[in-house]
Amino acid sequence: MSPEIYDWEATLHKLVTSSEGDLVGNVDAVDDTDVLVSTEGSRTHYKIPKNLVEGFDGHSVSLKIQKQELAKFKSDEGEGFGKVQ
Repeated sequence: MSPEIYDWEATLHKLVTSSEGDLVGNVDAVDDTDVLVSTEGSRTHYKIPKNLVEGFDGHSVSLKIQKQELAKFKSDEGEGFGKVQ
């Protein structure tokens, strides 16, 4: 897992896992400070600060936080990213 991500666009549509290895969802969008992650079926959206990303191995993004901590990053669909398609 690479701790430094140079091309955040490469993380788009990749799997996201929590620090304990649980599946969180997929990267839908990125901006200067955050990553927008949606769960399967786009039912829940999380706006996660980039500093909480542990790394990216080319296939999946791993987070520094546990799945249970994600509730505080819940957001409305597309919040801060415009309309994600």
